[in-house]
Amino acid sequence: MTFNIIKRLIINILNLPLYIVSKIIPKTKDIWVFGSWFGHKYADNSRYLFEFINENKPFIRAVWLTEDKETFNYLRKKGYEVYYTYSIYGYYISSRSTISFVSTDFKDVNRFVPTPIIFYLGHGIPLKKIGYDDSINFSDGRRFTGKLLKLLFPFLRNMNDYDYILASSNVDATTLASAFRKNMADILILGLPRNDVFFMRSNLRSYESDNLKIVYLPTHRKEGSNNFFNFFVDDLKFVDKDLEKLKAKLFIKFHFYHGDSHLSLNSYKQIKPLEVDDIHSVINNFDILITDYSSIYIDFLLTEKPIIFFPFDYEDYIENDRELYHDYNRVTPGPKCKDWSEVIRWIEKFKENPSLFLEERRAIKRLFHRYSDGKNSERVFEYVEHEILHK
Repeated sequence: MTFNIIKRLIINILNLPLYIVSKIIPKTKDIWVFGSWFGHKYADNSRYLFEFINENKPFIRAVWLTEDKETFNYLRKKGYEVYYTYSIYGYYISSRSTISFVSTDFKDVNRFVPTPIIFYLGHGIPLKKIGYDDSINFSDGRRFTGKLLKLLFPFLRNMNDYDYILASSNVDATTLASAFRKNMADILILGLPRNDVFFMRSNLRSYESDNLKIVYLPTHRKEGSNNFFNFFVDDLKFVDKDLEKLKAKLFIKFHFYHGDSHLSLNSYKQIKPLEVDDIHSVINNFDILITDYSSIYIDFLLTEKPIIFFPFDYEDYIENDRELYHDYNRVTPGPKCKDWSEVIRWIEKFKENPSLFLEERRAIKRLFHRYSDGKNSERVFEYVEHEILHK
């Protein structure tokens, strides 16, 4: 622990001169910098806005920063402009840009030479408490330490230092203003770029087309430090047999924070891992979503397809992991299951009648989504271009 603290301190000291130099380098409003998931994934709202601008706004120089070799090579092959975050080019392009877009944290891009404007696009519509509202995982001591470090190293940023924050509805905007301690004027209700995929025909591709296709997307526990897989792994062999009877395939993808999990699904016939970095690139393929406290279901509401809620550890989660912004039963339009046998029963019911809970899903969709038109990226671009950079 002491070694890591000393290491971070040395890195900050070495980067301080670079930060000072970056402040005097002339900026341009035509270079927009993007990143996501601490530089380790090509995904989320940053990805979809980045691709929209590359495909539709050639007068903007959209640049992706990454620390991940696979992402770097993938984007190079696609013909996009991409640099390693802490390469010479990464520092230079960050110094020249006026604005950057992040989905997770300031560390999505080069944190040592932050752009004058930082736009937080987010990675979901919060159900569980985040930021300053997360009293279980965030303390006043951390806030004080953050302020102190910022005095020593002015390139460091705290959660309330985002210039603009993206929201999908009035309810979402109110939540985000509280979580980041921001004024409502800084929260822009324009819709999330990643949700444009629900209105793109090109997003559809074959996933076991002869079977009912189900995806299970549980949220993380304690940012990945709490392994909850043992709860259900012993039941999967029985689930596998039931799924075969139903002619259904179940795809499982764990949260990014559980990426190091070695849970093997190779022995199952109907249960498979979903091996994609960005769930939104394939989510339209599935007929039913199973989740717990993940806000992915709020996005999935745009499909109006069935959702099964599986909060098997609800009491423990609320007490020891995260509190929620909303009454769970009120905003989750679907059955609540405590074990896999209940989940299987509801898969069978939804297979027979997908319209069960349909009106409830539509009501919650209207609560969390102001826009359902596939034009979120366009709205974000227009606002940034005309209301922020060139007003």
